[in-house]
Amino acid sequence: MKLRFLLLLCWCSFCLFLFVSFPVHSQNFNADNLLGFAQSLFREGDYLNAAHEYQRYLFLYPNTVQADFVQLHIAAAYQNAGRLNTAIEAYQSLIQNYPQSPFIERARSNIAQCQLLEGNQATSITSLRQFLSDYPESELAPRTQFIIATIYMDKKDWIAAVREWEQLRTTHPQTPFAEMSNKLIRMAQQAESLPRRSPVTAGLLSTFFPGLGQVYNGRYSAGVYSLLVVGTTAAGTAYYTDQDRYEVAIPLGIIGLFFYISNVYDSLQSAKAFNQQRENQLRDGLRKQISESDLFSTSDGPPSDMVFVLLDARF
Repeated sequence: MKLRFLLLLCWCSFCLFLFVSFPVHSQNFNADNLLGFAQSLFREGDYLNAAHEYQRYLFLYPNTVQADFVQLHIAAAYQNAGRLNTAIEAYQSLIQNYPQSPFIERARSNIAQCQLLEGNQATSITSLRQFLSDYPESELAPRTQFIIATIYMDKKDWIAAVREWEQLRTTHPQTPFAEMSNKLIRMAQQAESLPRRSPVTAGLLSTFFPGLGQVYNGRYSAGVYSLLVVGTTAAGTAYYTDQDRYEVAIPLGIIGLFFYISNVYDSLQSAKAFNQQRENQLRDGLRKQISESDLFSTSDGPPSDMVFVLLDARF
């Protein structure tokens, strides 16, 4: 009997505790508190937990007027966390479920940039061009055009990059992107006057005079090495052939032929490397100009577009 009484007393006390404490704990699930907590996680860079809290908010308050705003943040959180496929799906969900949302432009722009982050340059350019076609007056249009140009810049397609930057400064002349485009155009046009080496010329020089192709490419020590090795093996082959010692002359001749062919091949490759190095230096200079500008800095409010991946920056 006493045991039953004690159990009943404990049960009543527990129920009373729940009744008293529920209003306090329920405040933790208040809409404003829950959304504020999710936003604080987002600002702190805890993107995955922020996405989960935003999703909890939509689950508890599916009819909120801020649903599209929250969905945008869910997608941006996954984008910032590197979950690009999930981010694309979240942006597409925003577009499909909230067709009248003012954030659809941002969602479509960021989908293209997620595709770029995944390495799908061709798909990304197609999506970015479609965005420009659909939203030519959007505030994101200059940024989108600039990113297209920068994709070509990263591929070292200087003519296409200059064309895009020129179109940008013509279409959006009063924007910071147009001002930066002017600087980049002048720099990119230097590609035509970059010092270059002809692989064909380098190969021919090393064919007729081993090591000369490397010297032509500015690799003097490699040229001297090729001349000494090929010259020594050729002289040794001739000497042992003259002595009728073919058991030595033939292997030595094979070795010499190998070094001779390697010398020609190295000349071709070093000429290509010389040209690539000069173009890489130009591209790095362009990247530096972009990264030192504040064109891709983030701002308060809804998540801004990601910082362009080719700049090796986060967003």
